[in-house]
Amino acid sequence: MPPTSDSSEIPADRLSVEKRSDGAVVVRVKSEGSAENRLPDAVFSFRCGDPQYAYWLSRLSTPPRP
Repeated sequence: MPPTSDSSEIPADRLSVEKRSDGAVVVRVKSEGSAENRLPDAVFSFRCGDPQYAYWLSRLSTPPRP
């Protein structure tokens, strides 16, 4: 079984969470690596009713851990 990933493993300086005016939560994860090998940043959006919506909404109101 592949290892599970936890968003808390993503450094806070690479992760941003925002709530749009339409209620959607947008999560951006900055790519890492050298400029020549870097992948595009990942952007996810969640709306009320999506399985992960409540989790990311709670992360929006919770300050990042040091």
